[in-house]
Amino acid sequence: MGGKKKTGQVNPQTSEQPDIESSARQYGRLAGGIAHDLNTILTTIYGYSEMALESLDETSEAGQSIHKIIRAADRARILSGRLMNLSLHTTYEKVNIRVRNIISEAVSFIKPSMPVKTEIVENIVAPDILVSADPVQLLRVFVNLAVNALQAMEETGGRLTITLEAVRKEDINHIPAAEYALIRFADTGQGMKEKTAERMFDPFFTTGKNGKGTGIGLTLVHDIISDLNGDIKVSSRVKKGTVIDVLIPAVADRMHKLTD
Repeated sequence: MGGKKKTGQVNPQTSEQPDIESSARQYGRLAGGIAHDLNTILTTIYGYSEMALESLDETSEAGQSIHKIIRAADRARILSGRLMNLSLHTTYEKVNIRVRNIISEAVSFIKPSMPVKTEIVENIVAPDILVSADPVQLLRVFVNLAVNALQAMEETGGRLTITLEAVRKEDINHIPAAEYALIRFADTGQGMKEKTAERMFDPFFTTGKNGKGTGIGLTLVHDIISDLNGDIKVSSRVKKGTVIDVLIPAVADRMHKLTD
């Protein structure tokens, strides 16, 4: 892939393992709190917008602008509702899931709030590959990585390509598996310096400006993938973009279908 690389992996043979269920509850409560605060702000936006429309001709330029504000608030309300649904999911249960379905759900989740001049392209090479994971946890991984990539393109615009492939690797984190699902997030954003890439999974580390980013989303990503005996690899070049590869062991009883 080129550029500076970092592998975000945890050796499962060590004694310290991430308490992923506890982390999920904490981040779920945070998501619920954010959704509640967002709904409070949206109520104010709706109220003043409706008051403004009462004194305006809705067909006028000002009236049309108010309608655009309301439509934007509607999109934000959808996003808030999805955040609330995530916060209510506190159980942690791994099941066999089709990765492409979670990718599609993540893209649908993000689209209402995408920055202007950005686009997402889905490149599904292995549509039938399955992994054993909690669906909502995996959705959190994909949403966090996609949002992080889109924020890197917020000022200049660009493209995020999400690729799903089946790959063979002999050994990841000392746990062998015949097949892995490779989910690649490749953006054309501003890229990162080596020191930034080295810290991107650290708790509360963020490069977001004006209060954007809490620095916990990528830490949760790292914990979830580590719990799945997976691997995260990062390749980034300043002003060229970033590629993040997520590797998750494929479900064994489906592997033969990947070679047909």
